[in-house]
Amino acid sequence: MDITTIIIGVAIVALCALPFWLSGYTHKRREKNLTNALNEMAQQKSTTICNSEICGNNAIGIDGGGRWLFYARCKGGLRECVDLENVRTCGIIDKPDTIGLNFTADGKPDVYLEFYNSNVEATSDDESRLAARWHKIVADRLTAMRS
Repeated sequence: MDITTIIIGVAIVALCALPFWLSGYTHKRREKNLTNALNEMAQQKSTTICNSEICGNNAIGIDGGGRWLFYARCKGGLRECVDLENVRTCGIIDKPDTIGLNFTADGKPDVYLEFYNSNVEATSDDESRLAARWHKIVADRLTAMRS
């Protein structure tokens, strides 16, 4: 085998592997950015994140005391903090075009944390499960706060 064939073979293998490497790199960078966004919001409230989850372009987390719920989204750069002490109810919105959690507080406008929107993302993967899991976490926390 001559050197030219070896160089061409290595270049072809590198070109085939490049998309996979780039995809993994972008995924890790997005997760790091979302985690940093949650941690920054928690620092502003003088608390730390004890439980968090990242799903696609969304990250959600709750502080150790269970008072603050933090949400960050890559697309649009949305960041939201919800004070669970003021929340009266939390409900799941699960429609074909949108999935999320809706928080109702006394005397304040509702807060909607959107996990999926068909106008922004092509497919819905685990957003329904994420919304259900975090609805249960928040509902349990609200019950504990009231008792």
